Amino acid sequence: MSAERPHVDDEVDEELVFHLQMVARELVAQGWQPAEASAEARRRFGDLAYTANYCRAQDARRDQERRCMTFLTELSQDVRYAIRSLRRTPGFTAIVLFTLALGIGASTAIFSVVRAVLLEPLPFAESDRVVRLWAQKPVNDVQEGAVSEPDFLDWRASSRLAQSMGGFWYADGGSGVDFTGDGTPARLSAALVTDGFFETLRAPVLLGRTFNADDQLEGRNRVVVIGHALWRGRFAGDSSVIGRTARLNGESFTIVGVMPPAFTYPSDAALDVWIPLSYFGPGSIGRQRGSRFLQVVARLAPGATVAQLDGELRGVAAQLAEQHTANEGWTSVKVLPIRESIVGDVQRPLALLLGAVLLVLLITCANVAGMLLARTSMRERELAVRAALGAGRTRILRGLLTENLVLAAAGGALGILVGSFSVRALLLRGDIVLPRNADVGMDGSVLAFAVVLSLAAGLLFSIVPAWRATETSLGRALRAGGRGTIRASGRRLRNALVVCQIALAVVLIAAAGLTTKSFVRLLDVDLGFDTDKAEVVGLSTPSDTDDDEARLVYYERIIDAVSAVPGVTAVGVARDLPMQGTGEMVRPSSHATLSGEQRELHAHHVSAEYFTATGIPMRSGRSLTLRDRAGSSLVVVVNESLARRFFPGEDAVGQQLLFGETPVEVVGVVGDVRQRGPAELAEPLLYLHVHQSFRSRMSIVIRTAGDPTSLMPAMRNAIWTENPNQTLTFVSTLDDILGRSVARPRLLASLFALFGLLGLALGSTGIYGVLAYSVSQRRQEIGVRMALGAAPQRVLERILSQGMRLAAAGILIGGGRWP
Repeated sequence: MSAERPHVDDEVDEELVFHLQMVARELVAQGWQPAEASAEARRRFGDLAYTANYCRAQDARRDQERRCMTFLTELSQDVRYAIRSLRRTPGFTAIVLFTLALGIGASTAIFSVVRAVLLEPLPFAESDRVVRLWAQKPVNDVQEGAVSEPDFLDWRASSRLAQSMGGFWYADGGSGVDFTGDGTPARLSAALVTDGFFETLRAPVLLGRTFNADDQLEGRNRVVVIGHALWRGRFAGDSSVIGRTARLNGESFTIVGVMPPAFTYPSDAALDVWIPLSYFGPGSIGRQRGSRFLQVVARLAPGATVAQLDGELRGVAAQLAEQHTANEGWTSVKVLPIRESIVGDVQRPLALLLGAVLLVLLITCANVAGMLLARTSMRERELAVRAALGAGRTRILRGLLTENLVLAAAGGALGILVGSFSVRALLLRGDIVLPRNADVGMDGSVLAFAVVLSLAAGLLFSIVPAWRATETSLGRALRAGGRGTIRASGRRLRNALVVCQIALAVVLIAAAGLTTKSFVRLLDVDLGFDTDKAEVVGLSTPSDTDDDEARLVYYERIIDAVSAVPGVTAVGVARDLPMQGTGEMVRPSSHATLSGEQRELHAHHVSAEYFTATGIPMRSGRSLTLRDRAGSSLVVVVNESLARRFFPGEDAVGQQLLFGETPVEVVGVVGDVRQRGPAELAEPLLYLHVHQSFRSRMSIVIRTAGDPTSLMPAMRNAIWTENPNQTLTFVSTLDDILGRSVARPRLLASLFALFGLLGLALGSTGIYGVLAYSVSQRRQEIGVRMALGAAPQRVLERILSQGMRLAAAGILIGGGRWP
C-alpha cells in the first residue's frame, strides 16, 4: 500500500486544482479578469495547504482501516482454514496437542513453584533491608548458631547500623501452646517473640496491632497476636475479635492483633499465634549466656549495608567472647539477607528443575517441528496450487504460521490444565517441604507465563517448517502429483531435530540417574535406630500440673495406659526425637586435656524404655531404669562417638563426667544415631533420664508388634481415657518422620526421573515419526526392491539401521560430557 501513496497524493492535488479552476471560470464568466478570478477563488477556498493535508490524513486513515479490515478478514479466513485443516488430520492434531500439553504443562507447573518460592516479594516492607543474624563459632565450624538472650540484648544495644532488631524462638512441629475453653481442645503452633520482632519485619497487620515494648513486661505479657487461619477457623473471621480472651496453656490471653494470610514468619506454612517471649520465664527458658535458643532478625539502618553490619557485629561478638567465659569461641556473627536465609538452600535445586523442564520444552518443540516438517512436505501440491492461483509467498507463510499458532494456542490451553492438575497433585502429596509452599498455585502471573510460553513455543517450532514449505518449486510439486516429495535437505533437517531430541533426553536421563543415585545412597545410610513398626505421639503436660513430680506421675500414667493396648511391645519418651531436634547443649567440666570446644555436647532427655522403643542398640553396660530417679545418683548413657572422644581406648561404662561439681556416672553405651538426619554425620550425644532431669514437653515412642497405624485409634483413646482434655501435638510414625527428613531430595529425584522419562518418550516418538514418514514416502521404492528379490528381513534391517544411527548420534552427543 505504501507504493500507492504518491499516486493518492497526486490525486488529492489534482482534485483541489480542478476545484479552484472551476470557481475561477465561474468568476471569469461573471466579468472578472483571469488573474483576479484565480486569486478570488483561492481566497474563497481558504487554507489550501491545510485542506490538502486534511484530505491526505483522511485518505490515510481510510486506507489504514481498509488494510486492518483486510488483515482481520484474511486472519479470520486463515484461522477457519487452519481449524478445518487440523480437523482433517485428527491423528496428527491429537499427537501434537498431547506433546505440547506435556511440555507446556510441565513448564507451567515448575514455574508456579519457582515464582512462589523465589520470585514473589516477601510479606515485609522493604524486605531487602531485613537480614538474619547467627552466632558463629569458627573453632567448631558452627556457621549458623542460635543466640542467647543476653547476647541478643548486647548486640541490639551496641549496634548503630541496625535500625531495629528482634528475636524469636520457633521449632517446626515442636513448639506450641494448648488452646482450650472455646470448642475442641487443640494444640496451636506458636512463635515466641521479643519486642522488635514485628517492628523489624514491618508486616502489615490485618486487625488491631502487634506487640510493643510494654507487652514484654511481667504481668502485661498475657497478650497474643493470632494468625489468619486461626482467626478464620476458630473465630469465624469475626472483626470484633480484638480484645477478646483466648485460653492458652490454661491462662487467659488478650487478642491484640490478627495477621494477614501472607504473613506466617518464621514458619513456612500457617502459624497460629505469636506470644511474647517473656511469658515463658527464666524457669522455662534459660536466660544465661550459655543458653542459646534465639533466632535474630534485624533491619538495616538507612545507608547501611550487609557487609557493614556484619563487620560491626563481629567486633561486638569478639568483645563478648573476651568478657564472658560462656562465650568462649563464639567470636563471629553471620549476616544474611532474609530472602537468602529463607530460600537459599532450595535456589540451586529449583534452578536445576527449571533447567530440566526447559530441556523438556526444547525436546517438545523439536518433536513438533519434525512432525510439521513431515506434514508440510505432504502438502506441497496443495501449497503449489494455492501459489498458482495467485497467493503470494508471504500470504502462504502467514497462513501456515497461523495454523501452527492455532495448534500452539490449543496446546497451551491443555498445558494450563495439565500444569494446574500437576501443581494440585504436587501439593496434595503432603511432603513438599519447600519454603513458602503455601503460595504455590496457579494465578494471573502463571497464566500469563503459560500464554507467552505457548506463543513462543508456537513460533519456535513453526518458523522453519513454514519457511521451508514456501520454498517449494511450483513445477516440481505439480509434477509430483498427489504424492509428497522427499528432498535431501528436508531429511537432513528432520534427522538433525531427532538427534537433538535424543541428546537432550540423554542429558535429562543422566541428571535423573545422578539424583536418584544420591537419594538411594541417602536411604541406605545406617540411621542408628529402627523406624519400622514405631509410632510417635507428641504431647505436653497440662498447665494445671505445676511441679516436676506431678508431671512425672502424669507421664507414667499415660505410658502405663498406652502400654496396656494390645499389640504394644515397648513405650518410651524423649524430649527430642531423631531428626526432630538436636537436644540441649551441655558442657561437662571434666577432662581438662580436651579443649572447651570439644566438651560442648548435645544432651537428650529420655525414659527407661526409650532405646528399646526406638531400636537403638545397647553396646555395653545397661540402659536407664526406673531405679534412676530424683534423689538417686545421677547417671547417663552415652553414644559410641562420645565414648571414643572422651574415653579413647577405655571402657566408658563406670567412668564419670563432671558438670560443675556434680559427678554423673556413665552406665551404658549405645550405638550412634544420626540425630540431624540421614545426610548429617552422627555427633557425640549423651542421654539423661527424665526422672532426674525432667522436661515438660515430650514425645512418646510406641513400638508395636504389627502395623502401628492400625493401633493409632486405640492409643489415642488410651491417652484420652486418662485425660479427655489432653491435646496431641502430632501423631505420626518414625517412617513418616524419616520420609519428611528426605522429602526434598526425594522430590528432586522423582521430578528429575519424571522429566528424564518424558524426554526419552518424546525423543523415541521423534524417531518413530521420522521412520514412519520415511517408510510412507518410500513405499513405492520398497515395493520395487521386494519385487526385484530383496528379502523382507534385509529391508527391515535397512530401515531399523536408520533409526539406530539417529539414536546413536544423539546418545554420543548428549552423553559426551557425562562420566
